Amino acid sequence: MDELIIDAKKENLYIVQNFAAKKLEDANCPKKLHTKIAVVIEEVFVNIVSYAYNSGTGSVTLRVIINDDDISIEFEDCGKPYNPLDKKDPDIHVDLNERGDGGLGIYMVKNMADTINYKRLENRNVQTVRFLTSPQ
Repeated sequence: MDELIIDAKKENLYIVQNFAAKKLEDANCPKKLHTKIAVVIEEVFVNIVSYAYNSGTGSVTLRVIINDDDISIEFEDCGKPYNPLDKKDPDIHVDLNERGDGGLGIYMVKNMADTINYKRLENRNVQTVRFLTSPQ
């Protein structure tokens, strides 16, 4: 497991993506899975940056956990409690102008990952997104 602790700022997305990309490349992650993971990292990181800290900034810890059968990406922040899994999925069949704001990013994450878990530990949000590397 490797981790990166970084300020929750949009301009740090590139650093976060490069950190994860290096770990995935070192593990010979297939390109298609690598692309999926990159999209998920962007969506989750930007949500934390945008919503976790009301004023000012905090940090995000990103962990890349690579096992024989799966890759997990774990995000940890000390922002306000927020379980993204409680967010109702948007109706993607409704016209974009009629659909409410938000929810599309976590919907994409739910559909790209094999599992997603959320827990609140003391004053921290911990979201783990898991991808299987071998067919089940």
